[in-house]
Amino acid sequence: MSHDLVSELVIEQRADLLIITEPNKYLVARSGWMVDTNGDVAIMDVSGRIAWRLTSRSGGMLAVESDSTLAIGAYVSPNCDINEFTRRLDIIQGVVNNARKKVIILGDFNSKAIAAGSAYTNRRGEILTDMMRAISCLCVNDGTPTYEARGHSSVLDLTIDKIDGVR
Repeated sequence: MSHDLVSELVIEQRADLLIITEPNKYLVARSGWMVDTNGDVAIMDVSGRIAWRLTSRSGGMLAVESDSTLAIGAYVSPNCDINEFTRRLDIIQGVVNNARKKVIILGDFNSKAIAAGSAYTNRRGEILTDMMRAISCLCVNDGTPTYEARGHSSVLDLTIDKIDGVR
């Protein structure tokens, strides 16, 4: 059902690109979707107005670019250890460092950081905040929770944007 709701929102908002973390693997197996090597991130060019090219793919990360923009979808499982978390962010940082255009990163990092709108910062949040600082990016979330369960809410799904637009 969530894929159907997202599809409706894409139409209403006239979106060009759709990035989904933890997608329904059966739905994204259809043509038109680009998927990371683990099946955790899926990206689709939904409008056809912009020519998006796949530029990088790894477990939990997928990057596409147009002439003016690099868009990265990312997912880091809450079950991976801190070394794997750091390794995945290092891969994203490397992709961004090679970009010479506007950068936007969307994803579920399963971390908590005050810089991303959470009430506190955990170790993963410290590493994520350090990466954002290193690549001159800021989280543009407004603090609205993106995950709620059993009376607990968190800001886990983030939109991270390049401060200066071009590096």
